[in-house]
Amino acid sequence: MPTDNIPTYAMVRNEFVNWSKFANENQWATGALVKKSSSNVPGDCVAIYYVVDNDKKEILQKLFVTSWNKLYQPDFKKLNLHWVSTLFKVEASDVKQLEHPEETILAPGGQILFILEEDHNVAGTVSAVIHDGVCELGKMAVGDAYQGKGYAHPLMRECISWAKRQGYPDMTIYSNDSLVKAINLYKKYGFVTTHLGAHPRYERVNIIMSLKF
Repeated sequence: MPTDNIPTYAMVRNEFVNWSKFANENQWATGALVKKSSSNVPGDCVAIYYVVDNDKKEILQKLFVTSWNKLYQPDFKKLNLHWVSTLFKVEASDVKQLEHPEETILAPGGQILFILEEDHNVAGTVSAVIHDGVCELGKMAVGDAYQGKGYAHPLMRECISWAKRQGYPDMTIYSNDSLVKAINLYKKYGFVTTHLGAHPRYERVNIIMSLKF
């Protein structure tokens, strides 16, 4: 798959720079890129992220963010079931979305994104779920083996970018305030709390956050 038109970024300690700009400012980067360019770009790739160590002048990992591919449906289900069942009760709405994502998320106009390492193993996922006129950022999960690597950041960036491109005026998150790391992540991307308290439909939800574009 040609990469010329795929947005490409350097990821430096969870900060992001357009790759061309980064390479112009760091001469070592172009040579290092040649060594990483051999890995095949998966189909439906929407962005490439190079995790770099600027002090050591190394590219540590090449990440691909892709849109929905049925090939990754087992990963979508496994990643989300794992974190939900570890911390909360799996609700009927979870099962419906995870068992039938094409009908419940894609058909109404939403999207499901995945982040893959250069070996094409799926490290995480996130969804833009459309319901009741709301664009929700949901079904976000990063596998245990990939925790602490900052992979949630590309997922957040690309999901928000997708919602903006679709013309939604804002994006909503339904969460639980016990998920402190997740709440702090959402705040970093500009989400603010719009409601605290029990939700009439979702048992584990006690906080609603929103980001206006």
